[in-house]
Amino acid sequence: MRANARPLDRAYLDYMSPSGGDETAFDRVIGELERYQTPEGGFGNAIEPDIRSPAPSAIGTSIAFQYLRAIDAPADLPMVQKAIDYLVRTVDRTAWVWPAVDARVDEGPHAPWWAPGLDRFRGYVFNPTAELLGYLYDYRADVPGEVLQGVTSTVLEALDRVGRLDSAYELYCCMRLIHTKALPADVRDFLERRLPASLVAADPDDPHLNLMRIAPTPSSFGYELVRDGVARQAARLIAAQGDDGGWRPGWEPWHVKAHQEWAGEITCRALVGLAAHGFWAD
Repeated sequence: MRANARPLDRAYLDYMSPSGGDETAFDRVIGELERYQTPEGGFGNAIEPDIRSPAPSAIGTSIAFQYLRAIDAPADLPMVQKAIDYLVRTVDRTAWVWPAVDARVDEGPHAPWWAPGLDRFRGYVFNPTAELLGYLYDYRADVPGEVLQGVTSTVLEALDRVGRLDSAYELYCCMRLIHTKALPADVRDFLERRLPASLVAADPDDPHLNLMRIAPTPSSFGYELVRDGVARQAARLIAAQGDDGGWRPGWEPWHVKAHQEWAGEITCRALVGLAAHGFWAD
């Protein structure tokens, strides 16, 4: 991590360590996130390593909120307020979704799977919209009611139609939604009825699926349904650790710097996940 990870992931790992979590560690994470926030309020500048454009995007903003939620960023933080305002301004008020990227993704190099207009995610209703909905509930005081209502109805109706999520990335997003502490009881009840089928079907051998991110701790919703898979993946993960202490992406590199940044992010998340699930004490 010290040799290869980007400063954001080093700061986040320090915050999540047993001796971290203090004000200094918090300020370091925020300081690093500031490098990625744009004047529009959203996040770009390669916070998603496979999107090198400086322009903000919904997918980049969702990644920033993963860090902000993990460190319990308060609602009065200017960074949070600007990001929520960006989401409110950019949601498609006809479909009530956020496209993961738009045409501005071409302002910098990007992986071929992030080409604008390439919809790999069923109209973006789950990825990234379901996840972003959770962040709106985290900071709902700054969100117009019509936006919450429109996006919530869209996500729940779509989940009711599809029944089971086969995409790891869609499942990640819906699980981040149900992990939202401020989620209304009726929304939580609906998700608790619909998501178990997807968790039972989750394949521990899917290279895109990290079950320790689906259920971040043993007390997380759905953990009992994926517990055996978590143990299998953890054993494989520990065995696959490189001689330098890190882990590498499982896909072919399209961009050298992006691949290095992913290695640092994957190593950070591996260490946090293994510790949270008790596979490593420290």
